[in-house]
Amino acid sequence: MRLISKLFRMAITSLLAFLGFSCFNDYDAPVAYGSPHATYKVLGIVVSETDNSPIEGIRAELKVDTSYNYAIVTAYTNSNGIFFLQGNEHGFTNRILYVELVDVNDGSFVSMEVEADFRDKTFTGSSGWYEGEALINLGKIPMQPNSESE
Repeated sequence: MRLISKLFRMAITSLLAFLGFSCFNDYDAPVAYGSPHATYKVLGIVVSETDNSPIEGIRAELKVDTSYNYAIVTAYTNSNGIFFLQGNEHGFTNRILYVELVDVNDGSFVSMEVEADFRDKTFTGSSGWYEGEALINLGKIPMQPNSESE
């Protein structure tokens, strides 16, 4: 009976350990004391691909992964087409983030994603678990008009 009980406990412990590790999702881990984190800043100007004019009201979201529907921070372009995103994210600074641009006004422009590559950026102001901050200027980003909205 002792042997059966011991085998049963070992099987249950192994199963729970397996289920615990298989359910882990890096993006859901909270930023807590003792977690490496950094401030990511992204600047850009959204313009029309056809006439290079600035587009106001485009939603810009800074994301960790394009397939994961979680935005670190969201902003909208101003009348000059400029957006500025500044968000704090856990994990290491050696990463690529993505800026998703969506026309939430009237759908005149096709949604798109732009890479913000922080892998070679120098992060300043690091202290302890805080790895510092870095800025990427994406410059002018041309958005293609949506042919379906015409």
